[in-house]
Amino acid sequence: MYVSCPICEETQGIAMNASTEVPVMMNRVYTSSESARAARRGLLELLGCRACGFVWNRAFQADLLAYDSYYENDQTHSQAFVEHLRARARDVVAALPAGEKLYYLEIGCGQGRFMVEVANVAGRRLASAEGFDPAWRGQDAAGPAGSRIHKAYFDAGTAKFLACQPNIVASRHTIEHVPDPVPFLTAVRKALGPAARARIFVETPCVSWILKHQAMQDFFYEHCSLFTARALVLALHKAGFCSPRVRHVFGGQYLWADAATDGEDEAFETEPACDVAAFAQASTRFATHWRAQVRAAAAQGPVALWGAGAKGVTFALIADPKNRFIDCVVDINPSKQNHHLAGSGLKVVAPKDAARFGARTIFVMNPNYLEEIAGTVADIGMNARLIPIN
Repeated sequence: MYVSCPICEETQGIAMNASTEVPVMMNRVYTSSESARAARRGLLELLGCRACGFVWNRAFQADLLAYDSYYENDQTHSQAFVEHLRARARDVVAALPAGEKLYYLEIGCGQGRFMVEVANVAGRRLASAEGFDPAWRGQDAAGPAGSRIHKAYFDAGTAKFLACQPNIVASRHTIEHVPDPVPFLTAVRKALGPAARARIFVETPCVSWILKHQAMQDFFYEHCSLFTARALVLALHKAGFCSPRVRHVFGGQYLWADAATDGEDEAFETEPACDVAAFAQASTRFATHWRAQVRAAAAQGPVALWGAGAKGVTFALIADPKNRFIDCVVDINPSKQNHHLAGSGLKVVAPKDAARFGARTIFVMNPNYLEEIAGTVADIGMNARLIPIN
């Protein structure tokens, strides 16, 4: 991948970590600990841009990844996350003048869960809804809430499947998986056509939040492109979208940007880029601190992680690289339960099973869910200490 910044072309990237071998598919489900430990791996070599703050994996190889029906990343079993989705769906519908019909397109739509929220908010105003995602598990061109989902990437070739010209386009948590983000956005703009009159919404993790909180569990192979607000605005502008704007959502963890396909291009301002140089030594500090915390917790009784997504996969490998102290992983997504984490092979269990197991300490992978998790722990009568990774 690139040595110079893929967004602003700054040539002096700062090394963010030592080259590390990690699983390439964090949210793939594995039926056995053996297959999980044997998960395909790739190199994580992060560079940060001094100018715009963009962070990328220069060792990324897209051909190592395969998004298929074994990829499971549904977060909507959490009410806290559902509330976030509904707020973003309201943003999408509110972008249109009152009463105007919504012709909706989602790029990287997964199993269509956000499309359902958009349909619920739009009601009768929704004229059409189409999505594209190679990990779609359903019948082609069939989806929830009357939508049409195509098991494919969206580009100029697949744009011909669109039944209607969209006036709203959304792409949530897709661009961070793309090694060439500006060409990706440019291809979307071209596929919409020169006469398009639409707004695009893009949601992606905020690397400024990651750096500020030194959240090393948020760096992993699939996310080869991580944005600051400044970098995301620059990328949208370079791709041909007009008047890009960006704000922070989900407790600051995500960026939520929108831009237009047409109109006068207004001047844009963003916050200063984060200081990537100040973070270059954080990975060693993170590993040292959390290995000590996990080891100390294990001396007091069984230890669990809460969160079987990419954060959990990464944290398990950093904090307990020899699988000596962490006993299991808790997740409320039934599709992850009784499967195993990539790399470590740790078993994923339901909250009630962790209670029966007698977990005394639970490390919470995402502090946004701490209150919700505390409520679940209390409801099932689990006597466990919760420690957020923050």
